[in-house]
Amino acid sequence: MKIGDLVRCRPRSKEENYDAWLGLIIGEGLSGGKTVQWVCSDGRDDVEEVTHSAQELVVINENR
Repeated sequence: MKIGDLVRCRPRSKEENYDAWLGLIIGEGLSGGKTVQWVCSDGRDDVEEVTHSAQELVVINENR
């Protein structure tokens, strides 16, 4: 996973549903964390920046 990759969040349980959220990796920390800018497509137009471990993310499209 690199800066520019399009990602989704990997659910930790069957009850979690992040289908409305799509993220773009915008930064990488020294400890391997990925800073992701998330956009919600369910009509709320929410935008958030969150740092995740690589295990919490699923690559949708690589920017290569």
